[in-house]
Amino acid sequence: MLFENEPDHRLFLLIFGIWEKSRRWNEQQLKMLNMTFPQFSTLTALSRKDGVTQRELADMVETDTTTIMVLCDSLEKKGWLKRMPDPNDRRVNRLILTDSGRNIYSKAYPLVRSGYEYILKGVGVKELKKVIPILENLYQNTNELLNQNVK
Repeated sequence: MLFENEPDHRLFLLIFGIWEKSRRWNEQQLKMLNMTFPQFSTLTALSRKDGVTQRELADMVETDTTTIMVLCDSLEKKGWLKRMPDPNDRRVNRLILTDSGRNIYSKAYPLVRSGYEYILKGVGVKELKKVIPILENLYQNTNELLNQNVK
């Protein structure tokens, strides 16, 4: 049996369901802007910290450098991102949001934000403060599982 008890099973079904349905909704909204959710996540990271390397960006969005390279290629083709040579290391490029990238992000952000606000309706700060430590523990355990190949 995969789960020892019903609450374990229900917890994972709910976590997966929330993620899957919210991502699907976000993809529908972003499609209107000719954007994918991974592209939005990349723009979000760069809007918080511009001028990072591809390796740093991969760490920020928790993916690998190959995936980031493909995402950056697509964002660069759309004119939303520019690769600039690092003045101190010619082997490194710095990733900079263009004005067009900032503009499209400013249109995409409210769409995604409205979905998250809807998902959280009726959930108070008090309840969130109770559940967040539990989810942080699950997140930490998941990272350990992934990074240490725990069996």
